[in-house]
Amino acid sequence: MQASVDTASPSGGETILQVSSVNRRFRATKALNDLSLNIPKGQIVGLLGRNGAGKSTLLRIVGGMLKPNQGEVTIDGEKVYDHARALGKLCMIGDTPDFGSLSKIGDLFYVCRGLFPNWNETYARELISRFELPLNKRMKTFSRGMQTGLMLSVGLASGAELTVYDEPSLGLDAVMRERFYDLLVDEKQRYPGRTFLLSTHLIDEVARVLDYSVLIDAGHLLCAGTVSELQRGYLSVSGEPEVVRELTAGLTTLKEEELAGTLVRHVKLNAQADQIRIEADSRVRTAPVNLQRLFVFLTEEEEAERHATNA
Repeated sequence: MQASVDTASPSGGETILQVSSVNRRFRATKALNDLSLNIPKGQIVGLLGRNGAGKSTLLRIVGGMLKPNQGEVTIDGEKVYDHARALGKLCMIGDTPDFGSLSKIGDLFYVCRGLFPNWNETYARELISRFELPLNKRMKTFSRGMQTGLMLSVGLASGAELTVYDEPSLGLDAVMRERFYDLLVDEKQRYPGRTFLLSTHLIDEVARVLDYSVLIDAGHLLCAGTVSELQRGYLSVSGEPEVVRELTAGLTTLKEEELAGTLVRHVKLNAQADQIRIEADSRVRTAPVNLQRLFVFLTEEEEAERHATNA
């Protein structure tokens, strides 16, 4: 399998979150399997994987809610489990809002003022308006989309050095999803030192805002890097079927699709020379393999390797 992995120093910068050889079992199930990864500081990072890949288990460990069986997780060099100083730098927004005994948005913001040293009340109230939320309505009567918009607002206004969103778009319509991602990019531009980690299986949806991506599957690291780093070594080639087959002969075909006389082949390149040769041929069109397709290809390749090993 070809993967761009740099667990020592992602993108050559500082690391805010470090996961080192973490294992976590639930009875006979190994949710995390010797997982090691680094989250670079000051970037929007995607923690990407399908359902059951281990993302939620990892986030519970990052938030200090669960202890790993082996290994450790640190935020800015501080261990997270049972260490308040590390967790003080973190804002964790889960995928299931729980307001407890709090009634209205003002009650929630009162708690946030005590939780987050860099809480921005003015910005929080601006975000409430942007997500079209009623200040004087009981939060428990909110629709799922309204609850999600509220918690997205808390994360943005928290000012936390590391803000983590678990499935950030649940319940949001298309307009509010795009609004959130635009707000996220704006916040990152205003405060370049902040790090945002988006955990999701909706890869196409978040790809446009990501500076860096971490793909996990079956509880271990599949690959990590910038989108361009992950796409390196793969190519989508389209054109007349005979020409595409001729130019891609000898390359590993990950998937092919034919429609209305045009063949699209997604291939793994053997060397940079293959890409140069194919892109120089005017009979075909080429494009990078998009991130979601690449994840599917890598996951299927990983599964095939596991099945071959276990056979």
